[in-house]
Amino acid sequence: MPRQLIYHNRYFLGIFSIYLIAGAFSFIWYQQGHETLFMDSHHTPWMDFIFVFFTQLAEAISLSVIFTVLVAARLRYFIMFAINMMVVGAVIIWLKYVVFADHVRPALFFGSAQHLNFIKGRPILSQYSFPSGHTATAFASALMLAIFIRRTWASLVLLCLALLVGLSRIYLLEHFWVDVYFGSLVGVTITLLVYIALQRPIMHRESRVLDFSLWERFTKRQVKQ
Repeated sequence: MPRQLIYHNRYFLGIFSIYLIAGAFSFIWYQQGHETLFMDSHHTPWMDFIFVFFTQLAEAISLSVIFTVLVAARLRYFIMFAINMMVVGAVIIWLKYVVFADHVRPALFFGSAQHLNFIKGRPILSQYSFPSGHTATAFASALMLAIFIRRTWASLVLLCLALLVGLSRIYLLEHFWVDVYFGSLVGVTITLLVYIALQRPIMHRESRVLDFSLWERFTKRQVKQ
């Protein structure tokens, strides 16, 4: 099954692997904060709007939309996605608040030494920077949806959206590159493990309950009428 999983999602996982390798090499020369200051120096009103939009793709409203669509499409998809989000959330909370609780965000890291362009209406956070929860959520959601959809174009679009969510976290001065990199790694790794663990009892199990689809019920009624 892992071989089939990798094959069906080879474009997503292939590009992500290149991203991981390139990111790993970047840490040879990495100095924390340089990437943040570079992006902060290129703030414009339209980029503020765009990156706020992308970061909101990993927040409650967007996730609620995904949950609603999955419930309508197939109950087993909803259950798998919900379990994955809970596991990712639990791991991120443990890493943020227990293991790496001393990692600070750009606002506290730079303090008054730098004039930073914080966006009006966005919270100014200072603690619990590592790893990025938004990025982990974005990559976990993107990969799980790519697994469900099984379309090359969808995989590439979802991966691009996840990457833009990660980039938005740096632009909005809420995370460093290292937070985003490891957040994406956590999201993808946990998603693969959750799917492998649950694909037999949930995805491949014959069950009328798990196969329930509001969309199919609705379209069948429309055809009958």
